[in-house]
Amino acid sequence: WSRPGLDARTRQLAAVAAFAATGQLPFMKVHAGYALNIGVSEDELKEIVYLITVPAGISRAIAASQVLAELFAERR
Repeated sequence: WSRPGLDARTRQLAAVAAFAATGQLPFMKVHAGYALNIGVSEDELKEIVYLITVPAGISRAIAASQVLAELFAERR
């Protein structure tokens, strides 16, 4: 995570997208939490999930959006 070339925000967004697209939802949830901690908004995370809908499939996107909803609720 400390490699040069990408800032922490971009790394977390990429991690969330990759884990959501591959169906690794526990890892996606952890990295979405990290992203929120460094200033990424809930709306930005939702957009990442919308973005993976076509390449990853609707069922993975729905599952990822449910995990995000759970995370947001836990943090409130």
